[in-house]
Amino acid sequence: MMTKYRKKRKSKIMCRAAAFLMAFAGLAGFLLQDDIKTAYAKYHDTNMNTFIHPYNTTPKAEAGTTMVIKMNIGYTETAGLNNPHSEKITDVHVRLSNDESYLLIKNPSSDTIIDDTVDDPEFQEWYSEYIDENSGGKSSGRDKEYLKRIWEAGRAQGQNDMHESYGRIYYAMPMDTGDYPFEVTQNLFTQDVYFPSLNRNEYKEASFTVTVRHDIQAGYYAIPVTIYYNIPPQKAADYKGNAKTEYINVYIEGTETDSDRLGTEDYFSLGEGQLTPQGTYPNVMNYSVNLKNIGDSDVYDVNFHMNLTGDGENTNSRFPFNINEGNYDRYYDSIKMGEVVAVPYSMAINEETYTGDYPLTYTIEFRKVPEGTLYKETQTFYVHINNKEKEEETAEWNANTSTKARLIVAGYRLEPEKVYAGESFNLIVNIKNASSDIPADNILLTFSSEENSEDKTAVFSTENGANSVVINSLPAGATSEVRMTYTARAGISQGSYKISIKEQYDSPEFKNAEETVSVDVPVYQYAKLSTSSFEVSPSSIEVGSESNVMFGINNTGKVTLYNVSVTFEGDTIKENNAYIGNIKPGETGNVDVMLTGVSETMDDGVIKAVISYEDENGEVSTSEKEFELFVTPEMPDDMYMPEDMMPEEPQEEGGALKFIMPGAAVIIAVAAGIIVYRKRKKKREEEDIADTDDEI
Repeated sequence: MMTKYRKKRKSKIMCRAAAFLMAFAGLAGFLLQDDIKTAYAKYHDTNMNTFIHPYNTTPKAEAGTTMVIKMNIGYTETAGLNNPHSEKITDVHVRLSNDESYLLIKNPSSDTIIDDTVDDPEFQEWYSEYIDENSGGKSSGRDKEYLKRIWEAGRAQGQNDMHESYGRIYYAMPMDTGDYPFEVTQNLFTQDVYFPSLNRNEYKEASFTVTVRHDIQAGYYAIPVTIYYNIPPQKAADYKGNAKTEYINVYIEGTETDSDRLGTEDYFSLGEGQLTPQGTYPNVMNYSVNLKNIGDSDVYDVNFHMNLTGDGENTNSRFPFNINEGNYDRYYDSIKMGEVVAVPYSMAINEETYTGDYPLTYTIEFRKVPEGTLYKETQTFYVHINNKEKEEETAEWNANTSTKARLIVAGYRLEPEKVYAGESFNLIVNIKNASSDIPADNILLTFSSEENSEDKTAVFSTENGANSVVINSLPAGATSEVRMTYTARAGISQGSYKISIKEQYDSPEFKNAEETVSVDVPVYQYAKLSTSSFEVSPSSIEVGSESNVMFGINNTGKVTLYNVSVTFEGDTIKENNAYIGNIKPGETGNVDVMLTGVSETMDDGVIKAVISYEDENGEVSTSEKEFELFVTPEMPDDMYMPEDMMPEEPQEEGGALKFIMPGAAVIIAVAAGIIVYRKRKKKREEEDIADTDDEI
């Protein structure tokens, strides 16, 4: 038990014990002197922590479920009990702790030596290692009987490790005392979150996946977490005792009974991606039920149980098959999250079954974790039976004299309220039985989209391909909400499109009634435009002069741009406006304006063209474009000379110009400045990308 006492383990235990003493010096109730009891706390003040910092919300989970504990890892050097005085720590490992919170301190003087024989071979081996590791093989000044007392005290009380220091014994207590809320599996404490380094005031996330014990009581639990780290410039592999254990609180909701779990949010859906199965009497009906796990985790021990009775009153609610087996249960060890399982059946149709749709109810039992709490939920699945013999027996039935319920759309809404082409939305429809005294049963609603006139494809498509919804019953005057998720086709024109709802249902006197209702869904298109290259002539002007600017505005969308105008803005020009009018889809509006320079260009010469337009509802949108126009200072009158006063062509002599008149020199200098502006503009134009699209 204690014969493998090694230097590394000893150093680790010494440092852990010291850290524990600092953290719990004020919690005397957890440091017992005489009795061996757990030092486990049900709740802990995490303000004492240095490294482990919880999120704002305490992690919660039910007994018997799987949960993920998330926390922030970091330090400030000011908060907490064990701040490292370092700009960073390295080689950081974070793990769930399995012994640090159970250290116990005892004074050896209160213990009785169980075996006075110091020649015990097991003790001798431990003693030799102790002397060798603590004093280089020489006597440490400790009496051999005294050390025997320490060793025997730990062995007698079953501790998994112990260490003596300054007259006290430090024991690491066994892990499971009945208060630890998680299932202790072989990989629980091997989960390791590693960070190569962690700077001061830097926080990183660590998470651990655990399974809550199904027998644990409800309440708060403090979970010990150990952070191992190195302070530079020590070697990364040598922690030098830098291991601190701190706590994070979790809340466990108590165990519930099976009956408590009925009516909770469904974990399964039936009929995923399949049409209603159909059978014809007297043939055997072979079909399957698509069972999908729509929960947020894998499930285990899944028992899919078919209930073999109907309500006995409504003909189309009676069980439609002959019962030839004791049960029709189907069992699966596990079903992964999102997985669809086809559950097969082969059923003989009962001769008394009428033509129509029949609801089959299934009870699904499952566990969210292996050996965890058993959950239950009930689902309904419909099959259609054809029986000509029963149709002939009821041939005298007259639809004109029979009464039926009346199902209408009492209202609907869209989420979001405004639907754009290419985007998804939810259609929520309120189906109401408008009859005053006639109920409706076995209601099947089939949704279908209007087709696009151009390519005959559906304007709206469902998210998973399913387009039918079942309502078991709807009493007179009652309303039921139905939700469908659609995506509007990207290339359709802006307008309003229909979604039709075919209703099939039963009333006491009227079977398989059919009605069709519809709703209108307005679909909008985003306005889109692009511009051609700007033609600026001239591209450099003097203050007070004008430049001509021309470009085209292209409507690249599917809606008309109304009241299009352009405002030109810049520090060096006089603001100007141009009105273009309406631009239809696929057409171009041309802009042709004169801009006047008012001040010298002091920057890159960028001028803004703000394009403004309206949609059909009068809502204004804008788009900004930029181009370059340089404004130079106005040239003084005395800088101009008559042609007859212009200097002759300079003559070269000895590789140099003979002379240049002073007036000409000024003209050349101004011209050189203009050339510099033009070269800068030309360079930017070469780098510019023409024709950029804007989508509003």
